[in-house]
Amino acid sequence: MMKTCKIILFCLLMSSVALSCGVARQTAQEREALVDAIEDSEFILDITEIMPFGYPSRASTGEYALRVDDETVTTRLPFIGDSRMPMMSSDEISIVFEKEKVDMAKDFSAASRGEYRFRFKGGKGLDQWTVNLQLFDSGKAYIRCVSTSGRQMSYMANVVVPKDED
Repeated sequence: MMKTCKIILFCLLMSSVALSCGVARQTAQEREALVDAIEDSEFILDITEIMPFGYPSRASTGEYALRVDDETVTTRLPFIGDSRMPMMSSDEISIVFEKEKVDMAKDFSAASRGEYRFRFKGGKGLDQWTVNLQLFDSGKAYIRCVSTSGRQMSYMANVVVPKDED
């Protein structure tokens, strides 16, 4: 009985090792594609968490994303908080970039640790936004947005490699 349990345990262990090796190879390929997309400035940040300054965080239901395609940014991110200007529309309060060409500052000095930083300014509406992106080769990202009037928003996201459209 004890010998049978050891054999079963050994088989389970070996199958889990075999599965993890296959996953590791796939993860390495995915990580390489992810790093290439980040370094080429062609990626999508799928928002997973909305973190308003001074308010509780909330999960995103997948309706928000930020797309970077070279030096062009497209996004519509919600602003949650107090507006310093009364009677503003949602477009004027939200963080909106509509295929906007931006001057993208890139900092890859921490790339050896799997960290990539981007910074750009712009946006539609009464406020202009300074957007800081902190991307990791693990596929996670942190977004921090600060407006000219001092309003702030942060977001957590997953980095997605865009599908080739032929």
